[in-house]
Amino acid sequence: MAFDPVRGQELWRIDPQQTAGTAALAVRGQHLYGLSRKGDLFAIDLHRRSLVHRADIREVCNGFAALVTNRGVVYGVSDTTVFRFDPRTFAVSTVVPAVNGSWYSGSRLTNDEAGHLCTMRGRNLIRITDRPGR
Repeated sequence: MAFDPVRGQELWRIDPQQTAGTAALAVRGQHLYGLSRKGDLFAIDLHRRSLVHRADIREVCNGFAALVTNRGVVYGVSDTTVFRFDPRTFAVSTVVPAVNGSWYSGSRLTNDEAGHLCTMRGRNLIRITDRPGR
């Protein structure tokens, strides 16, 4: 749902057809990416206000997750894996397997001003340099 906080009005609404509540959201260009808590990916075209992609990504993400846009790519992290989405096809690929972060309130992922990603591997903070397409 898009909401105008100044007017206090709903602008539009889309059903992303997910099987569980939303775990994470991120925007890249005109697309809103979302992950459900059961491993469903959805992408919404914000200009056309339509659902443009759905996929089951349980092999890398099932449960709590986080998303971040970094260097023009949407990245995600689950309890087990750091992954990314292809900006054209939305295909998921693994960046770092077996991170197995020791999170107490769901996985987290962030980036710094140099474009590095940061998350946990076990109980250790790790920095990831990923340059897709190089």
